[in-house]
Amino acid sequence: MQSLSLLRWRWILVAAVIAGGAVWLSFTVNPPSPPASVSVDWHEMAPHPVPAFTFTDQDGKTVSLADFKGKLVVLDVWATWCSPCRAEFPRLDRLQAALGDKGLAVVPISVDLGGRKPVDKFYEDIGVKALAKYTDPANASAKALGLRGLPTTLIIDREGREIARIEGEAPWDSSETLARFEAMLAGS
Repeated sequence: MQSLSLLRWRWILVAAVIAGGAVWLSFTVNPPSPPASVSVDWHEMAPHPVPAFTFTDQDGKTVSLADFKGKLVVLDVWATWCSPCRAEFPRLDRLQAALGDKGLAVVPISVDLGGRKPVDKFYEDIGVKALAKYTDPANASAKALGLRGLPTTLIIDREGREIARIEGEAPWDSSETLARFEAMLAGS
């Protein structure tokens, strides 16, 4: 009888640990989305070079940030399994659609280990229309940039220098953010 009771308590303890972990994970993986009216929390810095790394475009070609020189780049390192990444992705798509023809390039680099396959499914599921697909399954981008988590977004000026870094989900298509990018594109 005593061993049956002890076994039952062990199962209750295991279930409690699993439930607690699930609650903790739901708060860390699914933080509340920022309202669309809130502007991006920019961590501006003096312009500085971005470490070199390569990644793959949707045609399988190896590319680097040098390929985007002359454009204002919103470099977003993300993954399909990252809830905040998933939440902000439609906003990034709208940002590219709104300002892509004015010299802005949103460059979303997926660090999914599965490479292009999960990215293709994600774009289809979310209904992405304006963003190109970039992959980095070796995670060279996150390592080179010293990222602490996903999503992390770098704002890179036309000379290829990092001028701001945003960690976490952001309202990329808010009126304040769009106005700020438009001013940057206009040179002010």
